[in-house]
Amino acid sequence: MNKLNKYISDTYNNNPFWFAEEVKQAHHISRISKVLDNKNYLDGKNHKVLEREDIVYKDKELKVSKMILQTAKSIVRTHNSYIVGKRVSLTGTDDKVKVYNRVFRRGKFHSTNYKIVDKINKYGDVFEYVYYKDGRITSKLIPSEDSYPVYDNTGDYVGFIEYYTDALSNIEYYTVYSSDKVDRWTNKGGNYIKDDSVVNLTGLPIHYHNVNDTDDYFGRSLLEDIKPILNKVEYLLNKMDDAITILSLNPISYTTGQRIEGTIDADAVGYMLSLDDGDFKYAVANLDSNSIKMLYNALVEQLVVISGVPSHMFGQSNIANVSEVSLKILYQNLDNMARELEVYLRDGFDTRADKIDILLNKQGIKFNVDDYIDVEFNYNRPIDESERIDQLSKQYQDGALSIRTYIEKSPLTSDIDTELKRIDHEG
Repeated sequence: MNKLNKYISDTYNNNPFWFAEEVKQAHHISRISKVLDNKNYLDGKNHKVLEREDIVYKDKELKVSKMILQTAKSIVRTHNSYIVGKRVSLTGTDDKVKVYNRVFRRGKFHSTNYKIVDKINKYGDVFEYVYYKDGRITSKLIPSEDSYPVYDNTGDYVGFIEYYTDALSNIEYYTVYSSDKVDRWTNKGGNYIKDDSVVNLTGLPIHYHNVNDTDDYFGRSLLEDIKPILNKVEYLLNKMDDAITILSLNPISYTTGQRIEGTIDADAVGYMLSLDDGDFKYAVANLDSNSIKMLYNALVEQLVVISGVPSHMFGQSNIANVSEVSLKILYQNLDNMARELEVYLRDGFDTRADKIDILLNKQGIKFNVDDYIDVEFNYNRPIDESERIDQLSKQYQDGALSIRTYIEKSPLTSDIDTELKRIDHEG
């Protein structure tokens, strides 16, 4: 009995439709709810400022400001681009790197890498299933809101369910992954029907996630940390917008003393009133702009710290004539967050490599036991790379570096094998 069957036996008493009960578990519902909430937030919904009530007085309605910011998208894009905006370089033994470069190119794994990082930053988790299709090795990413990984009571990853409901037909679809097969079920006609069952060569989908201090099995979206601050910034800006529009741009004029018959056109400029006995003034509210600015700047400073994005992206610093060292300091926090995520990405990429090896083996491509594959991340940091190239050049000239390692470490080349072929062709 494998671990998934034991889990089904212990938890669901061997119910053949156990997957329908599994997706209703409270911990799945709670996680999926957070994913959908973050998805709606990025789509411009679920912002706290949208809940502001309009003002109604004597059947007249004043629409209050409900302006939302798209800062969260910019922060996520910055993190995505920083770690995988430049393609990762494949390193390892020559023969295996050559094969994997072809697999990555045909299977579009480089673009998949970007999507993986994007989903992790947005939702905390993403799942990748590696398979063989139309003569090439490729993979698909399963949406976070449709993903239900199954962990047993010992913490082992024993199964996976992809589940969603068709909005038009209201039919539920289940794809159940086990270590050796993939079963597809629907509930057409009110009964669970197995539509298909195929052999699974690569096992369960790969679970990518970032660090989560409260859960070792699932990640935590970057949005969970920055949404509270962004909500406060949006609230402050909208209150200011209302205050400026209502109290400053539309002041109330009043007179004391003699009553004036008639009114002046609201669009008129330059008129003068001459009062026999009285006074004419505007009732204008004085805004404490310094206090508001101090609060706003404090919020943005915290947003910079928590998001890890350099302060100049929020207009908080001037980077003109900044030295190389100062620029590195600006990106230090982003570096730290990228290196932390890199640890978890490497775990997933190693698992992916094992699955690709299985499919290559089915094609008759085998490697020696000492062959290996690894990835080199090329951070998208806006700095002068000449110093790094000079160091590589010096090491190469001193005989302390091979030409392949030179090319692997160089920020100017991404396709190592193609570059080596060109060098060889040029003699």
